[in-house]
Amino acid sequence: MTCRGIGLTAAILLLALCAPAEGEAQSRTIGGYYLNALAGSESSPLVGSGLVNVQRLRLMSRPTAGPVRFELTWETTLTLRTDDLALGRGFEGAEPAAPWLGLQGTLVDQRRVAWIHGLDRLSASVRTGERTRVTVGRQSISWATTLYFTPADPFVPFDPADPFREYRAGVDAVRGIFFAGPFSEIDAVVRPAPAPGGGETWTALVRGQHLVRGWEVSAWGGRLHDDGAGALAASGSVGELGLRAEGSIRRTEGETVVRGAAGLERLFELGGRDLRGIVEVQYDEFGASRAADLLPTAASAPAARGELSVLGRSGLMVSATWQVHPLTSMSLLSLVNLQDGSTLVSPGLTWSLADEVSLRLGAFLGLGPSARGPELRSEHGATPLIGFAALTAFF
Repeated sequence: MTCRGIGLTAAILLLALCAPAEGEAQSRTIGGYYLNALAGSESSPLVGSGLVNVQRLRLMSRPTAGPVRFELTWETTLTLRTDDLALGRGFEGAEPAAPWLGLQGTLVDQRRVAWIHGLDRLSASVRTGERTRVTVGRQSISWATTLYFTPADPFVPFDPADPFREYRAGVDAVRGIFFAGPFSEIDAVVRPAPAPGGGETWTALVRGQHLVRGWEVSAWGGRLHDDGAGALAASGSVGELGLRAEGSIRRTEGETVVRGAAGLERLFELGGRDLRGIVEVQYDEFGASRAADLLPTAASAPAARGELSVLGRSGLMVSATWQVHPLTSMSLLSLVNLQDGSTLVSPGLTWSLADEVSLRLGAFLGLGPSARGPELRSEHGATPLIGFAALTAFF
């Protein structure tokens, strides 16, 4: 869809949603989110040093008309850079992974200026009975059980090191949920998506979830991007330890691919304040088993569809967040590729300036063998020192 088409579609929808409903009132509340992030990077064998400023505006509305609940979100991202600096990690304009609906476009695409926009949510949801809800359109869907590594989530995982995780990218799908009981539900999703080489793929999955003796247990199965696939997951606690695990198996291109992750979580007390620690490990046969496979993995079909959160086959994540003050928290995240030994370290400091306004200071640093020319020698070693400051405001 062209930018003009997107704007016209958005205008028509806004007019339709704001029009008075016949016989009953409509909810017309519009909320928003603004992000202004400035980042600076040292040079590396792959990119030069430079600065980048990312400004993101998000407008959201959830009006209702009788039994129908709509969700409409428009987002625009302006990126200014000193040169062709690509940092990733949330500093680029985010677009839905493998979108089927053409609801996004580019306003400016120049060497140092990029401006994109689009409808990140565009859905209608209706209850078809006392226990059933059907949603059609671009919507947020997550079947993840683990928190950072989520290989058994068949939709759009986050980058574990992304500092801006407020909103998950939308998925173009038809979804039906049957609430079987207070702690049980059956969830079915049908999703078309463009194939990286042309054409399109189809996903049709059914997931069941139930609470068993304090443990949330779930399983899903069906077709995932035209491949047969299934998964199991569970989360619960043993004493003060929170435990999470998920795993999937998939038959694709004549091979069986196993993906899984497991994690521990515990809340400690340090200096009279909460300290939350999380450890997760991942094994993903879509990932690269050696450095020579990192770039081909980054260009693979699973990566193009947004299915990979990291490039390595075996990974470790350690995260700690300490509430230093009621208005201030410190964090440290570390991602380790267990095969090449490279590590990404990311400290952060978040300060609440007001009820809906916060300032985040953070950095990234890669440790390990760097690149040799255009070839990566490890997953994280070529990441230069990056520092950033980000102001976020909700309204």
